[in-house]
Amino acid sequence: MTHFMKKIWLSVCTLSLLTCFSCSKDGEINLGQGLKEIPIFYLESPTNASFVPTVDKIKLSYDGGQLTRITGGFTFMPMVDGFRMLFTDQVYWNVAVNGNQVTLEKKSVDKSVTFSDKHELRYQGNKIVERKIFEKTNTPIIYTYEYNGDLLKEEQLYKDGQFLSRRTFYYNAVGNLDSLVVSHNTYTHKSVEIFTDYDKKPNKIKGIMVLEELLPRALSRNNYLKKTIISISESGERTFGGERTWGAQLF
Repeated sequence: MTHFMKKIWLSVCTLSLLTCFSCSKDGEINLGQGLKEIPIFYLESPTNASFVPTVDKIKLSYDGGQLTRITGGFTFMPMVDGFRMLFTDQVYWNVAVNGNQVTLEKKSVDKSVTFSDKHELRYQGNKIVERKIFEKTNTPIIYTYEYNGDLLKEEQLYKDGQFLSRRTFYYNAVGNLDSLVVSHNTYTHKSVEIFTDYDKKPNKIKGIMVLEELLPRALSRNNYLKKTIISISESGERTFGGERTWGAQLF
């Protein structure tokens, strides 16, 4: 299943990756901010029965303070009735930093399992401005990012030079993500994700956007406990698209 197909299958959970990276004293990008583990409930992953986790944490490895490996990733397991999405520590990402460029390559501990996934990130200052995702072909999916100060304002998706979709991010007065609106090139309805029930605890992964699936949770100061999805037609009619909640004890 291609990256673009997975993003359609996961609906508006695409995700993408970005923002608030700091730099170390020697100029290297500090991608992981020293975190050793990230619980997988931070991920924008599907919640239906086709998703199966075999581990409950992502592990981050460093060399000289720089992130070099992310252990834990998605793969697809063949079943009689199709495929099931699996999150496992048998999958990992090698991370290489070169100036303002970061390359992620997906690997497997099982040498019989291979991936063609490769991400190339480009920065200006401490912000990601472009992400190229290569899968099987040399034609990448490209994300571009625009900011309002330190806040991510917009993400645009392109393939084969054609604009496909846009995600626009909105924040409340305290800097927490209030909603995001997804619009598409090929149809007129828009999808809206609304984030509510924020706690008062600091968001431990704020700004840690190495993995695309960490967005949009890493954009806020605190932790949202509820996400509601609605669809808005061209005429303005609203349709409920689903809801997800998290327990406060998780954070």
